Order: sequence, then C-alpha cells, then structure tokens
Amino acid sequence: MKTATQLKIWAATILVLIAIFLPEVVSAAWHIAHGRTVTYRQWEVTVPFEWYAISHGEGMAVERMTRLSWEKAPTAEFLPVHFSNVYPSKYFKYEVYGKAQAQTLRGQGYLLQGQRDIQIAGKPGMCWIFNKYKHDEQMWIACIVPTDLTSADYIGNKAYADEFFSLLAQTQRSPTSK
Repeated sequence: MKTATQLKIWAATILVLIAIFLPEVVSAAWHIAHGRTVTYRQWEVTVPFEWYAISHGEGMAVERMTRLSWEKAPTAEFLPVHFSNVYPSKYFKYEVYGKAQAQTLRGQGYLLQGQRDIQIAGKPGMCWIFNKYKHDEQMWIACIVPTDLTSADYIGNKAYADEFFSLLAQTQRSPTSK
C-alpha cells in the first residue's frame, strides 16, 4: 500500500473511534478545561465523568453526554428559589411546595411516585419523584434545600437517577460561602 492510502485508513480509523467514544472524549476535554467541580451559589458540585456543566442565567445545568444526538440528555438543573417578603423562607412548608410541584408537573404529564429526604452540602432538603405518564422510564425529580434557597431538579431517563442522587450526596459547601 502506498503511504497516502495508509494515512487515509489511519485517519478514517481514528475518526471512527472518536465518533464511537465521542461522549467520553468531549467529557474528558470538559474536565481537563474546567476540573472536577463547579461552584453554584454556596454549593461545590462534583461533576461526574461523562457529564459537563453549563451556566445559563441564574441557573446551572449538569448534563450527561449522549451517544445519539437525537436523544434528550439527562439533566440536573440547579436554580435559585425566590421567596417574597410576604412569605419568607423561614415559613417554608415542604407539604405546600410538594403539592405545587405535583400540580405543575401533572400538567406536563408526570405523576408523583414518592418523596425522599436528602442532605445537600450539609443542609436538609426534600425530593419529590415523578414518573412520566405512559413513559415510565422518564423521570422528573424535584429537590429543594429551603435554607440555601436553591433547587436541584433531574429530568431524564430512570437509568441515570442514581447518578443524580450521587451527585447531590457528593455536593459540599463552597469554601467561599459562609
């Protein structure tokens, strides 16, 4: 074989391998550029391998890579929670918040399956677990830590829900927060 042909074969092989392992390659590049953790408000979030973080407005998303571009990637959304002066956070009631979440998500086709106490960055919180009606593999997990005025929601396939809970369990207080 001629050298030019061998070069083309090697280049094609490398491109095929990159395409096969694209999520891992992109994730590795993101982790090299940004490190293992990101800070969101008072939380230091450990970003798992094959996931990456992006900021948008007041929020931050930690998204898992997908192999197929048409698949919706599992996402953890972190958002600030704003309470009015009429209803400050010290009067927060999990039951009221949970009912509002259930009503809102029912309108999007999700049914409440249960709730779970959590600790995020050393503060108590609560998660409500919803399954998509007629698409049981799709979930929405709505979590809140009222003392930190922060919510964390998971939207995606049930297969990655444990990774979301692991991400929350590994979240620590940011060294720069009070």
